[in-house]
Amino acid sequence: MKRLLFVSFGISFLLIALVGLFLGAGMYSEPKFEGSLTEWLKAEDEDIWAYLTDVKDLPNRRSEVQSIEIIDTFSDGSPKKWREIPNLGGYMIFEVQERIKPKIWKISLINSNFKFRGTWTYTLEKKAPGTSFTIKEESEIQSLLVRGATFLSGRDANLQKEMGFIRNRFSGR
Repeated sequence: MKRLLFVSFGISFLLIALVGLFLGAGMYSEPKFEGSLTEWLKAEDEDIWAYLTDVKDLPNRRSEVQSIEIIDTFSDGSPKKWREIPNLGGYMIFEVQERIKPKIWKISLINSNFKFRGTWTYTLEKKAPGTSFTIKEESEIQSLLVRGATFLSGRDANLQKEMGFIRNRFSGR
């Protein structure tokens, strides 16, 4: 009985310490983040554009995206505003702010239950043979717990992950 009580107190203390670590890291990390990554890809700008803007296919390409619900479209039928349902539950609503085919695609996370907002600008510049591809992120996290988690995983982890998806899709061409 004493052993069970000791283990229970130990686990409780560990959980409280972890939450304290996340909150402490969140308090001391900057809520706003700006960063960018650029890579040269051996692919045509039109191919990268088609992949990048194919919002409906996100659940097939990204394991953390459970489903996509299109809220609004442009006159050509492409998504203008959509709701992403992550496998963690909740939602994120994105909206296209600017699109100049096949050069600039700027999307904003305008609403989310994760207390996270941001804008991502994807820039493509044809450079034979291939394309210079840049992702710029401007984001803000209001939640101390989420900010603490991103501090520990690396504030640019989302940016790195996004570039990784593009790099993996278009490497070796």
